[in-house]
Amino acid sequence: MKNLFDAFISYGRADSKAFATKLHARLLEEGFNIWFDQNDIPLGVDFQNQIDDGIEKAHNFLFIIAPHSVNSPYCGKEIELAIKRNKRIIPLLHVMQISEETWQQRNPHGKPEDWETYKAKGLHESYQNMHPTIRKLNWVYFQEGINDFEKSFVGLLEIFERQKSYVYQHTDFLNKALEWKRNQQQSRYLLTGEEWQQAQTWLNVQFKDEQPPCVPTDEHCEFITESIKNANNLMTQVFLSHAEEDIAVTEKIRTTLIRQGLTVWTNRTDIKTGTEFQEVINRGIEEADNLVYLISPNSLKSQYCQQEIAYASKLNKHIIPLLIESTDLADIPIEQRSLQFIDCTKHDDETQYRTVADKLLKVLKEEAWYYELHKILLVKALKWDRKDQPKTLLLKGSELAKAQNWLKQSEQSHKQTAATSLHKGFIAASEEMNQFFDVFISYGRADSLEFAIKLHARLVEQGLNVWFDKEGIPLGVDYQKQIDDGIEKAHNFLSIIAPHSINSPYCGKEIDLALKRNKRIIPLLHVEQITQETWQQRNSIGKPEDWEAYKAKGLHTSFQNMHPEISKINWVYFREEKDNFEASLAGLLELCERQQEYVQQHTYFLAKALEWERNQKQSRYLLIGDERKQAEAWLTLRFKKEQPPCVPTNLHS
Repeated sequence: MKNLFDAFISYGRADSKAFATKLHARLLEEGFNIWFDQNDIPLGVDFQNQIDDGIEKAHNFLFIIAPHSVNSPYCGKEIELAIKRNKRIIPLLHVMQISEETWQQRNPHGKPEDWETYKAKGLHESYQNMHPTIRKLNWVYFQEGINDFEKSFVGLLEIFERQKSYVYQHTDFLNKALEWKRNQQQSRYLLTGEEWQQAQTWLNVQFKDEQPPCVPTDEHCEFITESIKNANNLMTQVFLSHAEEDIAVTEKIRTTLIRQGLTVWTNRTDIKTGTEFQEVINRGIEEADNLVYLISPNSLKSQYCQQEIAYASKLNKHIIPLLIESTDLADIPIEQRSLQFIDCTKHDDETQYRTVADKLLKVLKEEAWYYELHKILLVKALKWDRKDQPKTLLLKGSELAKAQNWLKQSEQSHKQTAATSLHKGFIAASEEMNQFFDVFISYGRADSLEFAIKLHARLVEQGLNVWFDKEGIPLGVDYQKQIDDGIEKAHNFLSIIAPHSINSPYCGKEIDLALKRNKRIIPLLHVEQITQETWQQRNSIGKPEDWEAYKAKGLHTSFQNMHPEISKINWVYFREEKDNFEASLAGLLELCERQQEYVQQHTYFLAKALEWERNQKQSRYLLIGDERKQAEAWLTLRFKKEQPPCVPTNLHS
């Protein structure tokens, strides 16, 4: 954020104007940007607003200690705002007390008894009426005639440098939080991209061996955790279930949680005007890792609380009961008594509350990964189920592997928070779908690696399951076997036409197997031929005669040595600088969708036939019942008005 200040100078004019002016000048010489009321309050503006803005935008708050500043209500207001905003406050002792002579010069008509009254009120010295926060802090000594200004100044600069990055971020995030708050907490003012991650890291910083220079305010915590929530599609780590009568302790617990960087759902912060109340609450429970249940006589009587607990239990959510008021065990429903609660009945005692808060945080951190995945998979499964279970929403690749590992953990050691039947059905459907691929990409690296990577990424974005050798071959396995398996289990075979792929024996093998298995082959023309310059870059010691020999063999072009079957099929054109990638991609996707069900059955029954063949054609691998009838219907299907996308192999028959 622009227009921030390295320091704000707070001082009393009567004692310290000359000193403050000198200090300001020396700080400017060192390259600092300083807020100083002699320079930073434009004419015709609200004086107090400008001061408040300066304090909020300053990394450090310099309070010049002298009798006038200590006893000034204006300086007092400045200190209070600096404390409220948790600023790094650096007190500078300038004048400990003034003499009667100095007082008399300022009050020429003052009498001795006036001086005595002045002293009795402590107005002549700095300590008696000093703000308690200023008293507690270490001071930098700048007393004229006692301390060396330059030596003290070096000490002040050293303080500026301590944890400078942390302090600067404190100021930056504070001002963004205040802007968000002053704009009705609209989501467009929240942090996005890398910024919310930086803020999350900052909020989690712990100073173990030293005092923090400043600490986050409640505004920081709420702003940053709301930004994290927004970046995670409003999913949270904690749903707070409570009775309205218990709002005070609820807010206390919420503040504790967000100070630790945890995202929290409450009905006061997360239900927007005009939304369906129960639907929003249910979604909040679905999209939370944990439900913290505040048990009290009020919550036990609350219909809403009991509905929330019942729904969370149905979803096998991690429920953490917090007993916030003494309650008769007989009043607690039988199904809730087995839950291990944390006793928080003495939450008014700060020491005891801190102990309870630590227990709660410990429980929330234990196996947090498990409960987060429980939530993420549940949300995905619910979306899949509510949209009539489309294949495009199923898990793929590393996502599926994570889900499978999570499911094993769930079955082994999480009885109360085990996978729901919906979790299991979603993962099982994903496993079934992941046996097969929508497309297999065959390409030559020298010409088409970048294009193949781009194509793969765009196809995955469209929800396709793609076999691609940068993704599809696990370490430590038979390379050729994996490729063959990928081709056999792919509904469509994409052959990227370029000189390298056309002349590659490996790509040739892939095409031969795709033809043998009667796959739907879709050629994509990428590179028609390479130039001598491209060849030279790849063959730095190559001579002109080598290039001529290369051309004579047709290795520079896609057409001379092209497989005859590829030349017969209509191509999709993806030539760089000649064809529109997005238009060609749309055409490719349309091709993949034509007779999609027929092609998918071709792949499915081929896989069954190969399994039968590889198991010595044992009868137990043959199709039976409805599956056999489906296969017969597929095998006898004829395309009268159009070319078939693929035809059965002899093995199918």
